[in-house]
Amino acid sequence: MEQRDADHDLMGRVALGDMRAYRELMGKHLNRSVKVAERMLGNRQDAEDVMQEACLKIWVEAPRWQPRAKFSTWLYRIVLNACLDRRRKNGTTTAHMAAAPADEDWADHIADDAPLAEDRLIEAQQAAQVQKALQDLPDRQRAAIVLSYYENMSNQDSADAMGIRLGAFQQLLFRAKQSLKTSLISETSL
Repeated sequence: MEQRDADHDLMGRVALGDMRAYRELMGKHLNRSVKVAERMLGNRQDAEDVMQEACLKIWVEAPRWQPRAKFSTWLYRIVLNACLDRRRKNGTTTAHMAAAPADEDWADHIADDAPLAEDRLIEAQQAAQVQKALQDLPDRQRAAIVLSYYENMSNQDSADAMGIRLGAFQQLLFRAKQSLKTSLISETSL
């Protein structure tokens, strides 16, 4: 059975109050959704808090859900909106977020005598620079990059998740890539 059909069937059962279907559906999508939230918010704790809110909303809204798009598209829309709400509430709607903590302990994982330790160190530093530049992007641009490049969603699915037209998403993604490139170039020239 196709993923979309399976998710739609599970969501139909969730709408009827089936907790087992809910756990199965969320189990399939929770890890990726937390990663999206973490990339949007810049830290794991806020991401987990947002996901709790999103999971509750899915349970509560299940009876009103309409299978117009893939379940994951609807889920990402809920997660993105919850992230934007969290950032607005915390007064961080544009930029100035710290680098994602996923790269925080990168030096601890590099063995001193490893033949490629220097290469791994450089890669880790570059990844940290990309994460910082990503956090400095405006919210909608960051969302476009996360959905398109980190989640490998199609432009149409990404546009649907963000609640915008395909053309608007493509323009937003173009601006996001330009902003990210400019930020990374200016960072390396310092």
